[in-house]
Amino acid sequence: MSNMPLNSVYRAVFKANIVMSQSLLQDRFQIRKEQQHITLEKVKMLDKNNQIEAILTGDYSDIYKKIQEIIISIQ
Repeated sequence: MSNMPLNSVYRAVFKANIVMSQSLLQDRFQIRKEQQHITLEKVKMLDKNNQIEAILTGDYSDIYKKIQEIIISIQ
């Protein structure tokens, strides 16, 4: 899973955002891609400035695993 394509990570983030909205949670997730790694961020939608909090920085598989943990914990 170390060579997981970024597309899979984007789909997982999309699914996490759907699960969060169905659970009436106001936060949303986004990904910021840099040269050697990506960062999973939580955006607080109720905050006027849409405060962004970094959750995890790593490779695709690290982010994918973290998103799956988040989805399971919400459901």
